[in-house]
Amino acid sequence: MTGVPVAPGVAVGSAVFHESWDVDIPVRFVPAGEVPAEQARLDQALDETKASLAETQQRIASEVGERDSRIFAVQGLLVDDPSFREALRERIRANGVNAEVAVRDEVAEWSERLANVAASTDRDPAADLRDVGRRIVRTLAGHEADEAAAPAAAAGRERIILVTKEFLPSDAVHVDRSRLAAIVTASGGVASHAAILARNLGIPAVTGVDVSRLPARGGSWVVDGSAGRVILEPGEEDVRDARKREQAYQAFRASLEEDSRGFAQTKGGASIELLVNVEAFEELQPAVLEGLPGVGLYRTEFLFMNRPYFPSEEEQYDTYRSVLEAVGDREVTFRTIDVGGDKPLPYLKVPPEPNPVLGWRGIRLSLEWPDMFYSQVRALLRASAHGNMRMLFPMITAIEELRRAREIVAEIQSDLKTHGVPFDENIAVGAMIEVPAAALATASMASEADFISIGTNDLAQYALAVDRNNARVADLYQPLHPGVLRLLRLIIEAAHAAETPVCLCGEMAGDPEATIVLLGLGLRSFSMSPYFLPIVRRVIGAVDLAESRKLAQKVFELESTTEIRALLRERTLELVPELSALFDHET
Repeated sequence: MTGVPVAPGVAVGSAVFHESWDVDIPVRFVPAGEVPAEQARLDQALDETKASLAETQQRIASEVGERDSRIFAVQGLLVDDPSFREALRERIRANGVNAEVAVRDEVAEWSERLANVAASTDRDPAADLRDVGRRIVRTLAGHEADEAAAPAAAAGRERIILVTKEFLPSDAVHVDRSRLAAIVTASGGVASHAAILARNLGIPAVTGVDVSRLPARGGSWVVDGSAGRVILEPGEEDVRDARKREQAYQAFRASLEEDSRGFAQTKGGASIELLVNVEAFEELQPAVLEGLPGVGLYRTEFLFMNRPYFPSEEEQYDTYRSVLEAVGDREVTFRTIDVGGDKPLPYLKVPPEPNPVLGWRGIRLSLEWPDMFYSQVRALLRASAHGNMRMLFPMITAIEELRRAREIVAEIQSDLKTHGVPFDENIAVGAMIEVPAAALATASMASEADFISIGTNDLAQYALAVDRNNARVADLYQPLHPGVLRLLRLIIEAAHAAETPVCLCGEMAGDPEATIVLLGLGLRSFSMSPYFLPIVRRVIGAVDLAESRKLAQKVFELESTTEIRALLRERTLELVPELSALFDHET
């Protein structure tokens, strides 16, 4: 079975199925006279859940660090949110239902509103809300804790592969992790909180697998979290190979921990800029920034999600300012809000679209929804007085969009200056190239933008006509496709010709197989998930730029993605043999 890889590594274990860890929800009518008592019962459960989350946060902090423990601090804020609490109390009063039903229905309503966001991004914004709802219902039922440990008992003392519809953060906490070999799920994006926990706990995971079609007969399985593959009936050779790769991967990750700091340099001593991508700054471990010049992509849209209304200008200003103050002199590239079309906000009503991925989204929405855009740009400009900021516009398709966006920035700068509000008058404004037509027009974009950022996730998706989060066509999503590489070469060359800085901030930046060819194309700035920094740094340190240019030339002589990946993998493993622990053995 093939799915979407979310946490790398290889594991062998006994498959254990578990459809749901939810408790049965009683449904009963609550007369008006009993409403206050039921609301008080709800309030008590909310307080107990909040306390339980605080305890979980402390435990996870001691086991895997402060950064991952903040996941549960975020959930605690959801439980404590006044609007969430009041909505639950109102459901009890207005509908005459018990607290369990009120929690179930409120969470279901918000999950439905956010369904389109979940379907089109790497993170399901409703996952934490569902997890919180489940915790509250467990508390109301009197057994909040450890139901997730139940599946482990079914397999005796063997290491288990947990097969379930969805894996949430609390599941990662409650399951016996000493015996958890791997996770296979039907849903959950690569940037979900559960996926982040799985990676940092070293648990291989694959999602996008139709678990309902898997034979529920258990037995030993092999899960390859690097390739997104599940082997249901492995032969003896499959098992031996998997165990060998599992040991090699663990040794490799341990060695990377000793080599995860400092500016990246090639074998010949050339400096390469490595940056990090950030969605929620509170989840970024401060030590990650050591030796790095800054944040190459800060996705501001996550400030707008998981809430029932737009964040105010002041709230945005406080968030952006706190990020800049936290990083000191380091540079942070804030991408303006990238929602709309297939990523709607639940409180922003837009007409339904037959093809939302190609519709009203990114800068298109911002330019036609000035209240939202002006508020964000004002907040960003005001915050720019407190640090080293760059502003990036997403989904630029035509030069007219870039010009209009820059005009709006200039208008707001003029207004701020008139009112004596400080801001960085030299702030750099950039264009994100993620549409093939924009890639072909990079020369004109680079002549008017202060910098160029390449979003390979959408660029490859649009160029290949493949939804990268759709497991059915996941095999067709190949950023190393010859056509995609030619687009990248065109972008980089056009940016260099205009003497405009260019950075690649898509997932491809963290692909060790792509590192050498990207260097050979002239890329000198990579921004990626913190997880991949030490891996890419290791590859960069082993390659010579002259050699990378020769390899890039050879790549463009090949006709298929299979040939290109085989060549790049072969050369990458020659330079860094220990990377074999990351790769599937098929090419």
